[in-house]
Amino acid sequence: MCKISIIMPVYNKEKYIKKAIESILNQTFKDWEMLIIDDGSTDDSLAVCRIFEDPRIHVISTENSGVSHARNIGVDKAQGEYLIFVDGDDYLAADYLENLYIKPYDMIIGGLTKVDKAGKVLASVVPELEKEHRMEKIAPCFYKEQLTTGIYGFVAGKMVKRSIVTQYQIRFNENIRLAEDYDFFLKIYAKIESIYFTKATGYYYIQETENSAIVLDDSKIDFFTQIEIQRKTRQFLEDKKCFHKENEAMYLERMTGYVYTIFLNQKQVRYREIRTTAKRLKQLVPVVSPKCSGLQKIFMGLYKRNCYMLMYLYLKMKKAMSRHGG
Repeated sequence: MCKISIIMPVYNKEKYIKKAIESILNQTFKDWEMLIIDDGSTDDSLAVCRIFEDPRIHVISTENSGVSHARNIGVDKAQGEYLIFVDGDDYLAADYLENLYIKPYDMIIGGLTKVDKAGKVLASVVPELEKEHRMEKIAPCFYKEQLTTGIYGFVAGKMVKRSIVTQYQIRFNENIRLAEDYDFFLKIYAKIESIYFTKATGYYYIQETENSAIVLDDSKIDFFTQIEIQRKTRQFLEDKKCFHKENEAMYLERMTGYVYTIFLNQKQVRYREIRTTAKRLKQLVPVVSPKCSGLQKIFMGLYKRNCYMLMYLYLKMKKAMSRHGG
């Protein structure tokens, strides 16, 4: 058994994959295996992956089923003591694994560096905490830090004991297209007692590459699923007795934004569909944030009072204005 299993899903990343693999081969930490899962690429990604003959690299080809399915294959086949995930269009600093391999902790979280396609540094994201902290210390600031930086949701900058994932049968939800990584790690946070934090930022996260979820527009996002993920976050914080007033205010603001966006994205403005959507949402988001303003505040007031006909007229007017450039 090796110390680290590196899981890399690949779909049409021929422009980036060679650099990604080479950055792993150049690691100062050598006791690893890499599972590359080609998710039915239609470009030359698979051919590029097969160029490398290092015995630690295992290339698996599968039919296109999405990034979560590919990662789950990697999890199932991994043999390492720890798991890390690296996307095929990102790359690592030479000391990335060395900085994360900090025994005997169940999970280690570091930072990351956002770069553009040319490698220019755009920003760094680092955890607020440092060294080991128990969940009782992490949970009170967890939600604010996640909403501000996304650090608890990235696959980047994380190492987790494989035994934790295996013991609780934690897998990526293959039905989620956005924030599937955050959903995965939420399940882990609920099962561990502490996390070790490091300020290392040697994961280079390339922004807005092809086939990236970052570039999805709102009309292609399932916001009902995003609402469910936020509800899971709330449950996690409530279980840790850390869903305080500040968290609740941020939670309501995020959920209100999702509700409003769902209505704005309705392709057909029909009274029956608006009413059905509102009733479904009311079961998930019965309370909205008082912080909205402008037209959003007007619409959310109608939502709060179950004024379905007025909601329908508002959306019909908004759709007509958008068609005429208003």
